[in-house]
Amino acid sequence: KQWYQRRVAITAGIVMKIGENFEPKVILDAACSDSEIKILTNLLVDSLECRNISSGEVDSIGSEDWNYGYVLEPSFTIFSNDDIVLQQNDQNKDLMQLNSRRGFPIGQKIWMKDIENVFVDLSPRPWATQTLGIRSLSEQITLLTNERDFVTRDSDEDGEPSYEELGEIMMNTEWIVKAAAQLVYVSTKNRFKNANIPLYVPRVVQADLNPWVAMRNSLWQNEVPDKLQNSQNSYTP
Repeated sequence: KQWYQRRVAITAGIVMKIGENFEPKVILDAACSDSEIKILTNLLVDSLECRNISSGEVDSIGSEDWNYGYVLEPSFTIFSNDDIVLQQNDQNKDLMQLNSRRGFPIGQKIWMKDIENVFVDLSPRPWATQTLGIRSLSEQITLLTNERDFVTRDSDEDGEPSYEELGEIMMNTEWIVKAAAQLVYVSTKNRFKNANIPLYVPRVVQADLNPWVAMRNSLWQNEVPDKLQNSQNSYTP
């Protein structure tokens, strides 16, 4: 627990420029504290070249390269290290647009009012393949699939995951679960009161089975809106 609390005190700060062709370009990638991020944010805001600034999170762990990230403002966006995956429409916040360059049909859109649930799926042990998707009234859409390195621990291959494995699962899935939760929150904001969208996640990343997830969730509670916390109460069997 102490090790994890020390780790979350350090944040990977990435300054990213997204050009007219929506291709992310990393300008600075460095580990920094929360106070340093605030200083950096203020410096960027004062820059004449910075038209707008928003904060989010990428999926790197330690010194690993990142594959995916998201930002919350001005429009919720999920992006990869070379393109946009999904972006909330600037004019109509109830509409999400999918990028055809990533294999989605040209012009495909998602109306948030049609979303039935958001889900995270993991491949069988060692849980290396992660999937983030949406189920709507008419179809199931896979937004992204990501491969993560996993160091298999000494445990019964057919038995319950060891304590160390559970910790590694939590670390490897932290970004994709948080991105899914943010997508739920953004999609829920414009719906009728109490019309929450369920978030489905596998058993190995549920707090009642994984003590590391329970610890992480306790740290999240002061960081996310109440409505987002309330939307995370449904899980896959």
